[in-house]
Amino acid sequence: MQNRKKLSGAAAKQIFLGEENEVNILFALGKFGWLSQSQLAMYCETSVQTIRHVLRRMMADNLIWTETYNDSPGVKAFALSRRGASLLKNDKRSDLLEKISTFYKARGFLSNFEHQYHRHLANEFLIALQSEQIEFGNHIINGIKSEHEIQAVKNTASTIFQCIPDILAITTDMTLLIIEIENSSRGISQHAGSLTHWLEVFAEKYQKEDCYSDTLRNLFRELVNVDETGSIVCPDFENVEQIFVCRSEAIFRNIWRKVERITTASPNCRENISYFVMSEKPKWHNIFEGIEPRFHDELETRELVEQGGERYKCALDKRIQIVKQLNTLDISRSQLAKRHNISISTLDRWRRELRMAEHI
Repeated sequence: MQNRKKLSGAAAKQIFLGEENEVNILFALGKFGWLSQSQLAMYCETSVQTIRHVLRRMMADNLIWTETYNDSPGVKAFALSRRGASLLKNDKRSDLLEKISTFYKARGFLSNFEHQYHRHLANEFLIALQSEQIEFGNHIINGIKSEHEIQAVKNTASTIFQCIPDILAITTDMTLLIIEIENSSRGISQHAGSLTHWLEVFAEKYQKEDCYSDTLRNLFRELVNVDETGSIVCPDFENVEQIFVCRSEAIFRNIWRKVERITTASPNCRENISYFVMSEKPKWHNIFEGIEPRFHDELETRELVEQGGERYKCALDKRIQIVKQLNTLDISRSQLAKRHNISISTLDRWRRELRMAEHI
């Protein structure tokens, strides 16, 4: 940190803003694990050009590491070095963080992590939601819990929700936003934690009480208070909104149909379930710009599911031919699905239907 005593006016202000940005970047990396340059700019509410300048200085001071995302057009992520983590721990705000990850080598925080784009989407959505670049009803965000942080409190989260959400947000009116990032098409068995268990409980309770409320326990430590007797008071959330962030229209339709089946007996909860559907081409910056939520039971949402289903319908003889290739070709389910531009779950559904009809 530079000495500002001998400086005044614009020079002192510039140094102050630079140092403030450094502290904010350290805190953001402690909260999210790692972030891209554009995400840090969004979080710090400043320009990409300013953040680029600060990041260069922090790299030179060995406060952060950088590594390029897999499958990206040169997009880099930044994470805390040992020195940066030590500096962050001296900041009072660090007491609110669930864990501070330190990376001792430049390569390691990304290269050892399989689901890089999933985490990138989760971080982008949460920061865009907090900075109001994503509009979701009249909600005003009061606190966020990143995927990085949730891993440190996964036992508490599992106790409350019967699953471990990808990310969480709490609004000023104590509505809890549970957000799942759906980056690939999966079968119903693979959705057991995020769909089957949680949504069944959610739907049943919502059907009985017209809302879903519970205690936050220690999920949002910044909201925990101490009463006059010295006892710790954990606030309650008053309701829940379930949000699915879908990587493509095909994934959206897949998730929508599963939600529809799971909530058949308790349909009231559907008014609290929505989807953000992304464009087909992967984006790395301003990913959710112009994307609006689609609510489960809205007519337009149902029409979109039906239109998409019609688009991807396949004649019976063609379905039989594709399914038989699983037995005749030395090829995996994922490879076969990719070859015919269908999801693995669609291929599995065709296999079940044809087996029941004894076509194969």
